[in-house]
Amino acid sequence: MNQPLAPLVPEFPEPSREQWLALVEKTLKGADFDQRLVRRTYDGLKLQPLYGADDASPTLTLRPNPGADPTRPWDLRATIDHPDPAQANAQAMEELQNGAASLLLRLDPTGRDGIAVADQDDLARVLNSVLLDLAPIALDAGLMGSEAANWLSALAKGAPAAPLAFHLDPLSVLAQAGRTSGPVESHLISAAQTAARHAPAYPKAGLFLASGRTAHEAGGSDAQELGLMAASALAYAKAMTRAGLSAEDAFARLTLGLCVDGEYFTGVAKLRAARAIWARLTAACEVSAPVRIEARSSRRMLSRRDPWVNLLRLTASGFAAGVGGADAVILEPFTRPLGRPTAFARRQARNTQLVLMEEAGLGRVADPAGGAWFLEQLTDDLARAGWAIFQAIERQGGVIAALESGFVAQEVVAVRDQRLADVRRRKTGLVGVSEFANLDEAAVSVDPVDPAPFAKTLDIRLPGPDSRAARLAPMRLAEPFEALRDRAQALDPAPRAFLASLGSVSEDAARLGFSRNLLASGGIASTTAAPDTFAAEPSPVAVICSSDERYAEAAADAARALKAAGARQVWLAGKPGELQAELEAAGVDAFLFAGMDAVEALDRMLDAFQEAAR
Repeated sequence: MNQPLAPLVPEFPEPSREQWLALVEKTLKGADFDQRLVRRTYDGLKLQPLYGADDASPTLTLRPNPGADPTRPWDLRATIDHPDPAQANAQAMEELQNGAASLLLRLDPTGRDGIAVADQDDLARVLNSVLLDLAPIALDAGLMGSEAANWLSALAKGAPAAPLAFHLDPLSVLAQAGRTSGPVESHLISAAQTAARHAPAYPKAGLFLASGRTAHEAGGSDAQELGLMAASALAYAKAMTRAGLSAEDAFARLTLGLCVDGEYFTGVAKLRAARAIWARLTAACEVSAPVRIEARSSRRMLSRRDPWVNLLRLTASGFAAGVGGADAVILEPFTRPLGRPTAFARRQARNTQLVLMEEAGLGRVADPAGGAWFLEQLTDDLARAGWAIFQAIERQGGVIAALESGFVAQEVVAVRDQRLADVRRRKTGLVGVSEFANLDEAAVSVDPVDPAPFAKTLDIRLPGPDSRAARLAPMRLAEPFEALRDRAQALDPAPRAFLASLGSVSEDAARLGFSRNLLASGGIASTTAAPDTFAAEPSPVAVICSSDERYAEAAADAARALKAAGARQVWLAGKPGELQAELEAAGVDAFLFAGMDAVEALDRMLDAFQEAAR
């Protein structure tokens, strides 16, 4: 039964939406409301500046388990991927003894991207002394998933109640790698038969992982990630029923895989939307099955530069996963883009979750977002958009056909290109990368292990031609600016630009700060002084910084003086307006302003430094 909302301050009348809009219109002074105050997501969803009780109603039918332990509301899952099985075992024991509840074993016979495991004995060394009936073990084994599931099943034969997670997922391999060794349909059939064989012996085991993460890591939108997840779930459920499992059991043995990044409101809504999509999918298939969600922190949000900021990003993603109701959460070590993590980086990943659970108390409320008008509306919008993507994939003939035809990749690439354009223009700011870059950052330690001594071979080819698809290549948002920083770091002497101040501190402060921040994102330090002190030898690039009024009086003269003193490039901070022709005639080569392609401008500046260093 719905109860009327009690006013926060009953002594004062509650203002109406119309009254609020009237005040907003006065503030906007004729500017368009939608353009100034309404933001659109990469799925085209509108984010309003204000939500009320009439904007959304709580329609989510599947919510996080209210009976979960409030001090341990989700499964803290640690990733183990050291190439040496013995060292991997040591790390596994360390994680379990210091707060992790379960392990994700990333397996790769070559050791380049996981533990060098090629047979059951190798896996046994990794799991030595691990109590499989107490510590859930999840696998990330790619196309060797069926073999790995067989090995894990044999090792757990003394613990039939072991909560294993085989995480069979051949479709993600096709999506990310763009090909499979042998037909992907054969790998899917083999995985389903493996799942059906082990399901009776391990009634608590999860069999398949239906993941949309490949779309996310390739730069896709939240709805695309949800749609790919739902299409994969349906394909895996169909494969398991053909292998002999009931529809109820097939859906109950699925785990949904999603990513969470630093946009925690969106992350919360996405995980809640996944539950809504699951409810609709299972209802359409006339089954009733609980939903299980494994949330992993986004790799595309992490940066090689100023990696300490990754700790903040990972904390935000862990918060989103916890509030959104994930059943298992995996946070990457903050040094992941730089190499294999040290014990310190792994501890940070683990302790971040422990603080969120045990000190922040995120498990004390079953669904913290429930009833929040903005989040309820965003949940509903994302669920509808994700379902629409799922339907579009099914119209292509299913997820395999949609991957092989390039349909999924085409949709994802369109969003990725838009994301990167926003990063390049600094519309999407990355702290420590495109904003507030630290040119004096200290090196961060990683584990420089060589996988070659541990590498093994394992033939996972199935008969038939390879399946091929347009690849959903992983990316990181920071890469364009990281490339600039790498280029600047390779220059000798280190690049330093000259900021020509024309007026007083109060006049020039805004554009001086803007220019310093922008130049630092490209690895370029700066010195500020009057134009007549410029010397071309240490600083071949000059940037004029002041107010529009001062530009009208002195910018052209300053540009001519800087060029005469030997500046290879003269820039001006701000849009020139009517002065553009005059300034360009005086020697200004280009302009720095918010919304420009900052990567292109900084790359052009580095050309001047490189020429001067020859």
